[in-house]
Amino acid sequence: MAIKDLLVAYDGNEASQHALEFAVQMGKKYQATVTGMTVSRPEPFESHLQRWISDNVRESMVTARLEATKSIEARFREQVKALGFTGETQWLVEEGQPDLTLARSARFFDILVIGQFLTAFKTEHRTVDPQELLQRAGKPIIIVPKGYQPRPFREEAAVAWDGSRHAARALTDAMQILETKKKLYILTARAEKQSRDIGELPGLDLQAHLKRHGIASEVVTFDTTPHDIGNAILEKCKALDPDVLVMGAYGRAKFGAQFFGGVTRHVLQNHTVPVLLSH
Repeated sequence: MAIKDLLVAYDGNEASQHALEFAVQMGKKYQATVTGMTVSRPEPFESHLQRWISDNVRESMVTARLEATKSIEARFREQVKALGFTGETQWLVEEGQPDLTLARSARFFDILVIGQFLTAFKTEHRTVDPQELLQRAGKPIIIVPKGYQPRPFREEAAVAWDGSRHAARALTDAMQILETKKKLYILTARAEKQSRDIGELPGLDLQAHLKRHGIASEVVTFDTTPHDIGNAILEKCKALDPDVLVMGAYGRAKFGAQFFGGVTRHVLQNHTVPVLLSH
């Protein structure tokens, strides 16, 4: 399936501007529609307080919120024009809580592109919760780092591969991108105390599977400990400089000292290349 429909979480801040830059690059490459969306959250007044708010005040607050979304739309369209994108664009304003609304909206597109979670897509009432977004969306999400500088695609990608269900799901979700790349680096950690579910299966060959999809690949193994896998993956990405890193997300419970969840958190906080996450 070709990539034809991209959704960008856009609120006009630096992180969302980087997300739009990356989405426009993808839009040009795949001749895809780029849709920008902001989430407008209603005023957080409890029902028992509503009667104390005058109609004039309520109308003023609604007007201010509408003006804010119009300003964000104007920045979106100005940036698209400045980036030289001549393909189809769309602008949406949805009302609700940012993470839940984004997750539900992403289901109607091929991929959601968003800025790094440390700074991206903040409303005056709540920032996006990455765990909620990733677990609810049901579609792959590309997170663009805050320091991202647009450059021509090198047509190389990397995948964090440990043989787990989550890594396999991410690989499948990214296949429509990977099939267009010249090379894929398979990043595999030789970490201690691997669980039985992600141990080696000598009779199976991931590279053979990728080759059947027309993807040339190279296995890159490295020594590390389970607690330092995230950092090791990012160090490899700095050296290889792929267009995108593909990885599964939140392999265990949402909180605690989970194995792959800890890797996800570290990558989300420190990545310098766009990351495609899937759950």
